[in-house]
Amino acid sequence: MKTPETTISEIGSSEISTAKIKKLLHHPDLWRAGQLTQAPDTLSSGFAVLDEHLPGCGWPRAGLAEFLLNTTGVGELRLLAPLMRELTRSEHRWVAWINPPFIPYAPALEALDIDISRILLIHPKTHQEALWALERASRSGTCSMTLAWLDEQQLHLKDTRRLQLAARQGHTLTCLFRPSEAAATNSMAELRLQMTPGEPGSVALDICKRRGGWPVSGIRLQISEQRRPQEIREQLSLWREKKREQRRDQRRHQRQLQAEVPLTEVSSTGSRVTH
Repeated sequence: MKTPETTISEIGSSEISTAKIKKLLHHPDLWRAGQLTQAPDTLSSGFAVLDEHLPGCGWPRAGLAEFLLNTTGVGELRLLAPLMRELTRSEHRWVAWINPPFIPYAPALEALDIDISRILLIHPKTHQEALWALERASRSGTCSMTLAWLDEQQLHLKDTRRLQLAARQGHTLTCLFRPSEAAATNSMAELRLQMTPGEPGSVALDICKRRGGWPVSGIRLQISEQRRPQEIREQLSLWREKKREQRRDQRRHQRQLQAEVPLTEVSSTGSRVTH
């Protein structure tokens, strides 16, 4: 038979355990199924429909996000354009592109009001160099955002863990673009989105993984307006004319500098003559 002292001791121990459990349940890093936790720092994606499904109603300001694609050019950069515009206009940090499969088209970026002077292009020679550059750029604190295209066959779970930690340390949003098949592999990314092209100017999104919530499928976004070819040609023409004017101004400035510098010549007698 239990004594009264033993019963009281057991009750006290039970209350302590309950208090510890309650404290644990309120820990900010605990994931709760069916409930989106409020991320401490986010920025709107620019798409209200998408924000409704993202923790904190926007892209995380720091962490690793993956975009799973059947092929490049399905609208992944258009999806991130509002964020790039906000970051390049509000922060004095780089948006680094590491090993992009194409050369970013400056007129298109400028048309989206992205400050291209904040764009940093890095072209590593090997996968290991690309991974090293991405980790360093994410951790350095000098990049508000990094975009990377790595060799999928050489990318491992431990690499995504390193990138996640580096992004948090540098307060950087690190974006990895991976093939759709990568959805079947494990990753330490806080956010994983699968993208497929929809109707012209639109994209279909499935959120495969999000912090603090179940996956979501069937999100459709209109990421760009339909534009006539004539409008695109006119925009390109204006951009080229702007660049020509900049080059003319640079040449004019150089001629002015040369005119202000005195010319020194050596005469046949060896004396210096200044004009």
